[in-house]
Amino acid sequence: MESLRGMVSFVQTARSGSFVKAAEVLGVSSVAVSRNVSRLEAQLKVRLFARSTRHLSLTAEGAALLARCEVPLEQLDAAFRGSRDAAGEAEGVVRITAVSPFVRAYLAPSLADFHAQHPKVELDIECSEQATDLVAGRFDVGIRVGPMQDAAFVARPLGPLQLVLCAAPVFLARGPLPAAAELAQQHGLGFKRIGDSQTAPWRLQTGTGHELLPVAGPLRCNDFMTLIAACVAGLGVAQVPMVSALPLLRTGALQMVWPERAPQGLHLFLHYPDRQLPARVRVLVDFVLQANQAHPDLAVTPMKWRLNPAGSSSGSAAA
Repeated sequence: MESLRGMVSFVQTARSGSFVKAAEVLGVSSVAVSRNVSRLEAQLKVRLFARSTRHLSLTAEGAALLARCEVPLEQLDAAFRGSRDAAGEAEGVVRITAVSPFVRAYLAPSLADFHAQHPKVELDIECSEQATDLVAGRFDVGIRVGPMQDAAFVARPLGPLQLVLCAAPVFLARGPLPAAAELAQQHGLGFKRIGDSQTAPWRLQTGTGHELLPVAGPLRCNDFMTLIAACVAGLGVAQVPMVSALPLLRTGALQMVWPERAPQGLHLFLHYPDRQLPARVRVLVDFVLQANQAHPDLAVTPMKWRLNPAGSSSGSAAA
């Protein structure tokens, strides 16, 4: 226990920059914090801080120890908070990493209802199309395409992810569309994740599976909404999540291209660690699952749209 007190005092002092500030956070005296750190140094037989009358700085040994013990102590603190929360009211911050189309179309519009039900829960959302490591990023929940291939995590299905090719009526009025491969090369607006060297290919359904077509048109971007805006302006054709395009499909500002070739089998999943969830995380997981299972837009498929477009004079473009 003495070692644990020393480690906690050491980590908080390193974070705060002084024994006095660390004592304020820990709720003890600065003398107690200094004594705990000194005892830890005596046990380890190394100096963790270089001290002067005005400054306190980590030694090389102190920096190395901090790197090794900071995360385990945070995990221990989280375990205590989780045990407390599990038996009490949901309270605290939930860190989420999620694909931006889901956040914009489904999560953000429902946050007022969530806050009304759980006013003491704060959400810290990072929108990213990258496959973020939940543990390394210290996220409580992840919303991604496809289940995680990791037995340590739970993957709960949220609904299908529909990817559709879209273009503006002004673009489609220019004449018949070329074959898909030629269209992707000449007029494809490509999605390119940050850090990737190549634009993501278009994924089109075939009779036996999927066909991947390289995209090399006039625009590459890491943001789907920018690609959609360029489509509306008539720049070209982009493959985007249907949830992002639906509002413009309904107004007729966009039309779907070859809906019968929209890829099948892609799904959104909610991921979280396979352990007892603290109340603050559990209420969010339950809310998201319940809200999205009943969301009508998740039942809209490209083929259903072509047969019964909602609010648009034309549901698809001719192949």
